[in-house]
Amino acid sequence: DSGMGIERYVLGIMLGSITQQANQLLKLVHNGRYQIFRSDEASGRTRKYGLELSIYDSYTCNTRSVVSLSGGEKFLVSLALSLALSAVVQARNGGIQLDTMFIDEGFGSLDEHSRNQAVRVLQEMAEGSRLIGIISHVSELKQEIEDQLIVTKDENGSHVKWQIS
Repeated sequence: DSGMGIERYVLGIMLGSITQQANQLLKLVHNGRYQIFRSDEASGRTRKYGLELSIYDSYTCNTRSVVSLSGGEKFLVSLALSLALSAVVQARNGGIQLDTMFIDEGFGSLDEHSRNQAVRVLQEMAEGSRLIGIISHVSELKQEIEDQLIVTKDENGSHVKWQIS
């Protein structure tokens, strides 16, 4: 009755599963301050009715669009959504196993507390058989990450070495 096509309806169901999983991860960051949910509000020219995301902020008790998130907040929410997408794909497609994930940057946009919480969540996820690689220039991460593949560059080219704790 809403005029939503079958594709968007199915994507909405999948997005609901992904946001539910992402919210489980977000409970571990900032004392569960943020919660993602699907919004029926259409915005912009694309009119993605049923596929828009909003954020509930328990500190302010307000709901806002994801576009209003700061750089660090966007990184944490994007990370939660990425990890949730991985979990949902694996759960729904028995036999598909995603054992490796690389996260490129984003840690530079986080304050120290947020960075520590994000690293803690990633370390907990990697305790099983998963490999989570972080690509970053943030020097503070070196103290928190046990095993490192260090890439350096000089006039002779790039050099790689493992530093394993």
